Amino acid sequence: MFRKIERRKRAEAGSNLLKQIHGNRYLASDEGVVEQRSARLPVTEKVAGSNPVNPAKHKRYDLCCWRFLLSLASEIIHMDFHGVLEKDNELAVLDISNQVLRQAGFKQRFTKADNHRLYGVKWYQYFEDLLPDLSHKKHLALQAACFKFAEKNLHILHKHIKPNDYVIEVLKAIKKAGHDQVILSNSRPADILWFVESIGIKQYFPDEKIIGVNAHERHEAKQDALLHYLKGKVFDSLVIIGDSKSDMELKNVAGGVSYFYNHPGVSPTKPESDYQINDLRKVLVEV
Repeated sequence: MFRKIERRKRAEAGSNLLKQIHGNRYLASDEGVVEQRSARLPVTEKVAGSNPVNPAKHKRYDLCCWRFLLSLASEIIHMDFHGVLEKDNELAVLDISNQVLRQAGFKQRFTKADNHRLYGVKWYQYFEDLLPDLSHKKHLALQAACFKFAEKNLHILHKHIKPNDYVIEVLKAIKKAGHDQVILSNSRPADILWFVESIGIKQYFPDEKIIGVNAHERHEAKQDALLHYLKGKVFDSLVIIGDSKSDMELKNVAGGVSYFYNHPGVSPTKPESDYQINDLRKVLVEV
């Protein structure tokens, strides 16, 4: 009981969009996330810009964001994938990037220190850092070559990428609690589906709950993808779990509670968030 009261106070203080007042629920619409109604109000009451909603006909959602979106039955949880649900992807990035540089005839190579420093940026930005005199077009071409190389050499990804510590335990607990889980990633849609399957967690995520925004090539925003996913859903709260500043900033457009996952030995920054964790099991207090 005390934990639930604390969560309501925390979300109210941290967001103008989600007010965790007992009995209230929220509806995502084109205008963003808005308070829907007290449970005591008639079901015919309308929210501005929306249609009447009968709670008996709608599943309740809680939203939780990792860079992957975990959506609980009365909560939606959004979670990131890379660096949160998986680990050691950065080793695959280092391996593939240097092989592409060799094939393209460049003498420069990324070091482990470079890889650690650049962790979390888009792939073409690695090449901007290493080869600043090249044009943006050539940086994008090297990124495209990396994607193509990875697709033809999946064994390299398999060699490095694995489930993060305690991931299966956490996903099982969330599923058992009846909550809805959603992944939101910067990766290309086909790529993120493959990644989820490759580390053995696909059983927890239907295809429609694995969202790749393709930020590397199309520069689409997670904020837009999140609001699109939430549109029309009725939910009580949102939990965001990620490992980057942009993940934590999702709270600015959708409200909720944010958890920054500080990947042991990797994450170079600690952006503003409600909580800083290095053990995924700590998010289970929200379940």
